[in-house]
Amino acid sequence: MTERIPFPRQFWMMSLGSLLFFCSFNLPVPEFNQHLTELGRPDLKGLVIPVFSLMALISRPFSGVLTDSIGRKPVMMLGALATMLCGLCYPFVEVVSMFFALRLLHGMSTGFTPTGSTAFIADSVHPSRRAEAMGIHGLLSNVGTAIGFSIGPLAATYLSRDWMYIVSAAAAAAALFMFFRLPETLWRRQRFSRNLLAIEWRNVLDTDVWVPSVIMVLVCASLGVVLTVIPDYTAALGFSNKGVYMSVYILASLLVRLISGRLADRFGRMLSVFIGTGLLTLSLLLLSLNLGTAGFITSAVLFGFGQGFNAPALFAWTTDLSQPEKKGRSLATLYIALELGITIGGLGGGFYYANDNQRLPSLFAMAACCTLAAFLFLLRMRRKYGHA
Repeated sequence: MTERIPFPRQFWMMSLGSLLFFCSFNLPVPEFNQHLTELGRPDLKGLVIPVFSLMALISRPFSGVLTDSIGRKPVMMLGALATMLCGLCYPFVEVVSMFFALRLLHGMSTGFTPTGSTAFIADSVHPSRRAEAMGIHGLLSNVGTAIGFSIGPLAATYLSRDWMYIVSAAAAAAALFMFFRLPETLWRRQRFSRNLLAIEWRNVLDTDVWVPSVIMVLVCASLGVVLTVIPDYTAALGFSNKGVYMSVYILASLLVRLISGRLADRFGRMLSVFIGTGLLTLSLLLLSLNLGTAGFITSAVLFGFGQGFNAPALFAWTTDLSQPEKKGRSLATLYIALELGITIGGLGGGFYYANDNQRLPSLFAMAACCTLAAFLFLLRMRRKYGHA
């Protein structure tokens, strides 16, 4: 039996930094709707997630180019720095325009750090364990997200919302320190210049990875719906912690990621995505049936399992399809698809919801149609890619 090649030390250091980064930018999310309500504009709740995702989408092409030119490490650090600054500035927000300006900056941070870190994994880890590494990295990132969703509302309740934002900034500062300690894995680096930002838009997207990108758009449209309306739905069910659904879904995702990456490496990316999209569809249908607390928690578990099967496989599949000199662009393309899906789902879901809980079942049914469409699209693509 061939000995498995171990993960390098820098992979674990980078993944710990990602845990802290994801904890930081997710920590205040469950309280944003309340913050916006107190600013006098509850009608703009539907923009909280899409504005963030839209800026992340816009920044992806730049992060892809910079990742392939100036290096993985500076791109990761820039995102962590922006997240830290946002955490320090949110306590001073007193007008809606400043709130959304910070959401734009916050979105830029997630447009940078994950692109750099995913390319870092592709450089550092042997291809035979690539999906497993993506799964472990995603697992640790989701641990950070779960911690953030869990302690954010607690910090806001037992300390204050201002202190919640400061805790978020501290986590980002710790992530910045971890990224600073990493070695650079891009061999041929360029000095930064403004010319690097003069992107030719025909070169923004990598058409080699269009299939996983289409699936990502459809899957993340449903995620955008959930991120936008689930805090209000959670409160309507009587939960005091608005982050409970997200915490359960992320913890479930952690459990399945222990095996999903290995499954994708051994049996192919496509099988893992088939399982993931199927589970997401079941999860959203459960939400649409409005079965109370039991259905709510079961849905969160299935949603986590679905995301846990999808994410490692889609990122590994994208890396498999990309050319070595275009890893950053390929991964940026997938992240653009991710943010586009979240933006579409968040905007559409938020405006359809319009603070009317009676509309939630039909909204969740629409989200289930998106994940079902991803499943059917993958079924059609199976003839082209076989058991990729």
